[in-house]
Amino acid sequence: MKKQLLRGLAIMACTLAMHANAQVRFIDPVFQGVTKTSNLMYDSNAAVNILFGQVPGIQPLYSAKLRCDVYEPTGDTSSKRPLIILAHTGSYLPAVVNRQTTGNRNDSAIVELANSFAKRGYVVAAIDYRSGWNAASTVQADAREQLLKATFRGLQDARNAVRYLRVNASTYKIDTSRIILGGQGTGGYIALAGATVSSRADIESNLKFLRGNLSPMVSMDTLGDWTGLGGLAPLNYGADASVSSDFDMVFNYGGAMGDTAWMKTTSLPIVSLHCTKDPFAPYNTGNVVVPTTGITVIPNASGAGDVIPKANKMGINNKLNAIGYADAISKRAMMVPNAENNMFGFESSFPLENSPWEWWSSPVMIATTAVPYQGSPLSSPFFGFLPTNGRLADSLSLVTNPNMSVAKGKAYCDTVVRFVAPRIAQQLDLTGPVALNSFSLLSPANNAAVDIYDSASLSFTATWGKSQVAIAKPGSTTYLFQLDTGSFKAPVLSLPLTDSTSIIAPQSAIYGLLTSLGVGAGQPVTLKWRVIASNPVYMMNSATTNMIVLTKKMPVGIKEADLNLFVTVYPNPANDYVKVNMDNSKAPINTLVVYDIMGREVVNLTGVNAHNYTLNTNGFNPGVYIMNVRTSNGATATKRFTIN
Repeated sequence: MKKQLLRGLAIMACTLAMHANAQVRFIDPVFQGVTKTSNLMYDSNAAVNILFGQVPGIQPLYSAKLRCDVYEPTGDTSSKRPLIILAHTGSYLPAVVNRQTTGNRNDSAIVELANSFAKRGYVVAAIDYRSGWNAASTVQADAREQLLKATFRGLQDARNAVRYLRVNASTYKIDTSRIILGGQGTGGYIALAGATVSSRADIESNLKFLRGNLSPMVSMDTLGDWTGLGGLAPLNYGADASVSSDFDMVFNYGGAMGDTAWMKTTSLPIVSLHCTKDPFAPYNTGNVVVPTTGITVIPNASGAGDVIPKANKMGINNKLNAIGYADAISKRAMMVPNAENNMFGFESSFPLENSPWEWWSSPVMIATTAVPYQGSPLSSPFFGFLPTNGRLADSLSLVTNPNMSVAKGKAYCDTVVRFVAPRIAQQLDLTGPVALNSFSLLSPANNAAVDIYDSASLSFTATWGKSQVAIAKPGSTTYLFQLDTGSFKAPVLSLPLTDSTSIIAPQSAIYGLLTSLGVGAGQPVTLKWRVIASNPVYMMNSATTNMIVLTKKMPVGIKEADLNLFVTVYPNPANDYVKVNMDNSKAPINTLVVYDIMGREVVNLTGVNAHNYTLNTNGFNPGVYIMNVRTSNGATATKRFTIN
């Protein structure tokens, strides 16, 4: 019997039918069109010239004009919208030069995500950031320093983009209290650094980012700090300290974190999507490899598989984890081995897949022999150390994105947006009509003992607090029993739920389940019980989990099981009164006790001593009520009635 009990972890579930729901702003695409403002210059700053040392007379730095495209929902009347800043991939080099097909704000996936988020009601800024480093270097320490500096400059640029958009918030109707930084691939490194780098020591005292003589690879005295302030011209032109560069959360799809030691309890919330077989950025913790040379540039960097579990454990993602996610994308994410909330590990049968969200035109790429750089075409004859070979970029990109197609890329982009959007809404209080609030169990009280009979006329009643806010969409509520030593499993019985904050179930149903589990007569069984509320987007567990002791009782004849047949309550539904009649062949009524649907006692009458009684219900609130009737010889019956 004990083994049977352990298998029967979930004993009862009660579900409301899910109603059809309209789309929800910030979660679903509620707008049909998007308005794009292109080529806005948000900043200029010193960038590394990749031609230095290759072309005579070229200086090591030049002034890069940094631009962005702003996407807005067409026809939106809202005066303030959350802002999402998107940073592209590209290994800090122009597309093709980096031996990839991507590398700017017009990449297919960036444009797709920008449009998709804008249709959900966000303002989206797709930004370029400074590129440039000696990608031909095979000296590991040199390559590491250059990549670290490139990421640092990219982080400064992202923060300066925030400043620009704050200053122009009224133009683009931006809610400056809700700003999100998202990054793809290389942009993911920037986003994850943005969530966690918050002190000079993070960069200048980290052993893996020190030179052999222990001097820092990145000196904030010369390059400025992580927010773009300070530094020395022409290495950095400090930003305006009077304008905040802060954002509120980050997400990345691809890329990794340079060092999880950067993570603190004060770090920003993180949502992360990552290919589990990414050969360049580790899904868990490992070495970062650059596509141009294949050498390791950062040891022990961490991807989603290690970053998110740590963020969840440290409490960084507490608000994200305060609610469950009921959408199909989140459910699929939890099917990945070692999954945790807020991470999606993309599994693939291909051993090197790392960017399934990208697509491009192979014929156009193959025909590419020059790319624009500082206003001039960069072509193979003048740039031999990293030739602008579109055919090579196409071939190498297909290695890590096999079966590339528009349909495949858009499907992955859709998954990214549908995974991230509900979490943005939760973190930034944008859940609107699908909001769920915390609620507690009310009755039976914790450690209550309840006798269960094989009777359809006797009821088991449980109540709990309101789980959905007043304007919440209809959803479903699941009531679950759990053995004290077990975990919740799928329910084995579904019963109709008459109210979103209570359940009234026939005891015979619970009796039968206890019997199927091998519970004998008179045997008490201790269980936990909880309630789960859900709608198409979110789900919420009850804030409390109560204990309850159920004891299976053998039938005792008319005293419990059949007396209901001899009791009538009418009219039902009622208004001002209900009449209670006991058959004259039975003992007279002695006690009447009435409970409302929340389990609260409304009436308690003793000494009735009559077969008929009229109960005044004039002061009752509309709703369902339970009446317990006890005769003078101790027999009981339970009746249910409704007040209009």
